[in-house]
Amino acid sequence: MQPIAQSSLRSIDGSGLKKDEEALINGLKPISGLVANYNKRIREASEQDQDQSFKRLKRHLPSEWTTSIDIDIENRKLEIVGLHFSTNRLSPGTTSQQPGISTIQCDSRIEPGSIDPATSEIFQCQTNYLKFQMKAHFGCYIVQTCFSPSGKHLFISGCDSLKDHSLVSWRQDADGNWLENSRSRVGAQNIIPQLNRSENTLLTCCSQDGKVKVSTLNSDGRWVESRVLEHTPLAGGYEPVMASFNPVQDKIMTYDQRAGRINVLRLDGSRWTLLDQPVKIRQSGPRALNFVPTNTFLMTQNVEKATIWHLNDQRNCIIPKFVKECDRVISDCQLSRDESHALVLLDNRVFFLAHDAYGKWSQVGEVHHSEQPVEIHQGVRGPNRICSASFNPSGKFALTRDLARKTKISGYDVNADYVEKIEIPSCDNVSFSTSGYKVLADFGGGSFKIWGCGFTGNLNKPQTLEHTGSDRVIFSRSEKQLLSYGNETNYACIWGDDREGNLIEKARVYHQGGIIIAHFNVKEDSVLTVGHDCTVKIQGLDTDGEWLEQLEVKHQKPIDVAQFSRSGRLAFSVSQDSTACIMGRDEKGKWTQQALTKPGPYLIKFAQFNKLENHFLIFGKDSKDHDKPGFVQLWSIGDDGKWAEREMIKLDHPVKVADFSPDGGHLIIHCKKNPGGVPKGDTVLLWKIPVSPPGQSLHTPSQGLSSHSAR
Repeated sequence: MQPIAQSSLRSIDGSGLKKDEEALINGLKPISGLVANYNKRIREASEQDQDQSFKRLKRHLPSEWTTSIDIDIENRKLEIVGLHFSTNRLSPGTTSQQPGISTIQCDSRIEPGSIDPATSEIFQCQTNYLKFQMKAHFGCYIVQTCFSPSGKHLFISGCDSLKDHSLVSWRQDADGNWLENSRSRVGAQNIIPQLNRSENTLLTCCSQDGKVKVSTLNSDGRWVESRVLEHTPLAGGYEPVMASFNPVQDKIMTYDQRAGRINVLRLDGSRWTLLDQPVKIRQSGPRALNFVPTNTFLMTQNVEKATIWHLNDQRNCIIPKFVKECDRVISDCQLSRDESHALVLLDNRVFFLAHDAYGKWSQVGEVHHSEQPVEIHQGVRGPNRICSASFNPSGKFALTRDLARKTKISGYDVNADYVEKIEIPSCDNVSFSTSGYKVLADFGGGSFKIWGCGFTGNLNKPQTLEHTGSDRVIFSRSEKQLLSYGNETNYACIWGDDREGNLIEKARVYHQGGIIIAHFNVKEDSVLTVGHDCTVKIQGLDTDGEWLEQLEVKHQKPIDVAQFSRSGRLAFSVSQDSTACIMGRDEKGKWTQQALTKPGPYLIKFAQFNKLENHFLIFGKDSKDHDKPGFVQLWSIGDDGKWAEREMIKLDHPVKVADFSPDGGHLIIHCKKNPGGVPKGDTVLLWKIPVSPPGQSLHTPSQGLSSHSAR
């Protein structure tokens, strides 16, 4: 469109008209988008729809614009072939020498959805730094907005009325334009979308009628429905039908709680094929709400029987591999993450199962907890029972915990039997670390113990951590360091190894009135803490291995959020005093305050960095009126390493969510019109973020810290 616009501008005489013409030309793209939208859809519309659509289009055009149309006599289709503006309708201050008409031909290649921020009725941009790409509106409200992991697909579910729910999807083409490529209407029910990692299969589950639909991308990039599984409609007292991809993503599993039925689809080439069930699978009991799709084996419970099923792709069927009959109702059953171990839980017993190299399952152990009566609630006593059980990721260790606050750690012995290893009495909580190679027990009052789970199946001698007043202990990413903190202590404590295998205190970070937030960064060379004293502190690890305070940021009111960026080289905090602080490292690797945002009379709801960590956004709402304006403020870092505000978007409606796309290249805003608590329509707005601000390239924080990273 740009060459055409320039040509039209040169064809008009009169210097006094230039500014008005430029303003109109700047607004041409969204107008052309409306025309392109009309011409694209009109070919498939009825005559009545043609007429209604044309009237709607004319209403969207500014008053100074008119249209010329052409009619396809054979097909009875209207088509917009030109846009015109009259200089007689320009502002009174115009000094045109030659009133007349200028014609600008429409470009049908421009996709719909572009809206000029200067003429938008919902938002106002301060600098037009961002490129507006799309507006999606639902007449009642929006339930969910989500990008695919690659950021190439966008899904929005919502409703135009209480009986008109829809799921609409868009995809990004090679030129960066967003095109609507599917729209599903399902009546008065919500739709839950899921996408596989390859982003070529879309799974949608309807909340009311129980239908699960599988759609695949065709060669045109549009979603085509390929499979529909019918389930029983939702009824009171039951959960909606569950459906999900398995971890390997080569299967789809659905669970119908009301019917107790499980279905499994497997990926066969490019088709999804339903596995046969010679024996029907039945699932019942408390385990129902914890249904998790699996890869090769599936475990179910049905009253007093637990069954392990094999998902046999070669025979395209599901066959039972092992059945455990019990003498009472089963409380729970579960597979380990690697599907090599399983447990069956009764009131005070747990049976451990495992399979050999040939896939043959057998019972390998049994652990009992005492049945002695315990106090259950406010003086009421009852028989003791196991209340939770879990495997570590490798499946070689398991935790079982009972109502008497006793926890047992079980694992393999030298005879490959699953046996009780240790009993931990009177502890508030016991859990595996993320890796599963550590066990952390909380005895209350700031007393903790940590065990190491050896590769040989043995538990190492426990190490004790004492920090009076603390109630939380977290591991660093490598699990070689720990942080202890809590509301009843005025310091956070950093723990580490003394190089001889002993856990020792490395440093303390002091705050007044208790610690509410504490984090390691990913590199484990920095610790961020937040106290009730409205202060953020960052400790840094120097070259001698000493922890030193490098930065303290004082806010005027309590801090709601404070965390490191994904790389750990930046951090931010958000306070109730309507400020957000950006923190980062200087060229010498020392933490400094790099920017303090204060967006005026607004309350900040949340903030975050994009994936590249060269943009930072905050969003929130008017501090005085919850039903009125919202805002989104965008910052970026330049070549000079300094953060600067790039855009301030003020919205006429409150902002529910503002977020970056997964690749960090787009900004999406979900705003809502909700006067008096009555839904009046939600809108999603999408912008493209420039690679760099005008006249300079963006500085990526990691590029300026190579010397520190090497250290």
